[in-house]
Amino acid sequence: MTTFLPLDATTVIPVFPSFLKLSPDPEGHVKRVVMAILKARKIVVVCGAGISVQAGIPDFRSSEGLFQSTKKNHPTLVSGKDLFDASVFNYKRTTSLFCQMIAKLSQLSEDAEPTAFHRLLGALDGRGSLMRVYTQNIDALETKAGLSFGLPEWGGKRSSPMGHHRCIPLHGTLQWMHCATCTHSYPLRDFLSSLVSGQLPLCPQCVALEETRRLVAKRSRGVGKLRPSLVLYNEDHRDAEIVGHIVEKDLMGKRSAAPDLLLVVGTSLQVPGTRRIVREFSKVVQCRYSAPTNTSPMASSIEEPTKSAHDQGRTTPTPSSSVPGELPVRAIYLNLDFPGPSREWEGVFDVWIQGDAQQFARLAQEELENQKKTQETMLVKGRKRRRRRQGSATDEIKKRKEFVPPHDSAVVTGGRSSSSSVTLESCVG
Repeated sequence: MTTFLPLDATTVIPVFPSFLKLSPDPEGHVKRVVMAILKARKIVVVCGAGISVQAGIPDFRSSEGLFQSTKKNHPTLVSGKDLFDASVFNYKRTTSLFCQMIAKLSQLSEDAEPTAFHRLLGALDGRGSLMRVYTQNIDALETKAGLSFGLPEWGGKRSSPMGHHRCIPLHGTLQWMHCATCTHSYPLRDFLSSLVSGQLPLCPQCVALEETRRLVAKRSRGVGKLRPSLVLYNEDHRDAEIVGHIVEKDLMGKRSAAPDLLLVVGTSLQVPGTRRIVREFSKVVQCRYSAPTNTSPMASSIEEPTKSAHDQGRTTPTPSSSVPGELPVRAIYLNLDFPGPSREWEGVFDVWIQGDAQQFARLAQEELENQKKTQETMLVKGRKRRRRRQGSATDEIKKRKEFVPPHDSAVVTGGRSSSSSVTLESCVG
């Protein structure tokens, strides 16, 4: 079962999917979901265009998204989706439209500011609890929120990429263009004017090599053109091996290195590759705290978390609920609509929070601020207590130094007091 949690209290539970159940206390339950996120130590986020819409960057599939607006502006296209298909380069007209659209998206991304959800990702990263963000977005707004972004370069061994960034772009980025002939890459902003005019720029590397070959009287090998480093429909992912390696490493993490919470937000989960990633991470976070009797290969490879180097002095809490009978929160789906076909997602998510990603992010940020204020208050009180204890200790030492023992009133004679002498004499007599 998946618990339905609308951010709008007036929302009625949908008929589909049939495995939804309404929480008796949606508002309180949402707060407990926020606390589960803030208590988690290894969060994996899979996000889509829904987190960037409020930054002024259109999504793809909504009624006002890129597919619909492109079709409206260019009625001769069968679908706006055609401009994101690999066949777009087969025709001069569609290539020109594609270049102009990419130039517009690039400029929007350059001018955009990170949303509340982007800032929440930055805050979680600053706390050390954000394990990875897999983004379907091409705007790279995560970098403006302070996250390291991009795909790592491969090292000497083909099986070992060097250094994993916090945010992994699944479908490429508007930051780069690459040559299909020599594979050399260049910043897209350096060729923005060419794209605005509807032209794919020539590859500078190929042009230089071609000139060298001409000077030494060697035959031409041709000059390639730069194209945006995006993954289009019906084409192979040029970085699939690198992305696959990172996903596999995150999935196979053992003990404290394994993810303990999955947050899927702002995506309709229509892309097959992303659907598989979400399902696999859901299995991992569910298995991490499953009963020992579960003997599946995935469950046996992921054990109860122990203390890690990152968490020295503290233990990783098992996601749990403070409400009797309420299931723990490990896999969260945050979006306006539930992904379809719904039957494929039964048992994948513990909760579906229906609502705006930014509204939820503000709730989480508010709780973060409250926790920060509480911690600061406790620190101030702790300092005051230490100062009081130190002051008391200093006063005690000072009193001891100033203490002068009282003189005995008896007369001291021959090293003994008179009272002692009397007592001794009486004893002798």
